[in-house]
Amino acid sequence: MKKKNILLVMHRKILSDALIEGSKDGERFEFQTVQNHASALLTAEACMPGIVIMEIPESGNWKSADKCLAICDMIRKQIPGCKQVLLCSESDAEACRAVIQAKQENRIDDFLYYDTSVRYLFSKLESLI
Repeated sequence: MKKKNILLVMHRKILSDALIEGSKDGERFEFQTVQNHASALLTAEACMPGIVIMEIPESGNWKSADKCLAICDMIRKQIPGCKQVLLCSESDAEACRAVIQAKQENRIDDFLYYDTSVRYLFSKLESLI
């Protein structure tokens, strides 16, 4: 079985490292990571992921859900079959509203909150394959 290539766009390296370590699944998924949201489109074009998981950071230049959604829109245009999942803080009301609306408008395929278990995240990834 061919591994599904997943791109993690994570501001915090510790978060992407934890997800990779938590997968313990050498058979289903192969991960690529990028910490700089500004490089996400170029990285996606280079690695052609089946799924992109993008963190909406709680601080910094990319804190805005709208900025992250703009990247998602560009990735969808360049890689039409790529599924997209946004990861945001449940306590960030603005980001929550934005990701729910984006899901309703089919701009993204799904979203998760930071406090979601790794097991649940991987069940979501399985459902997107």
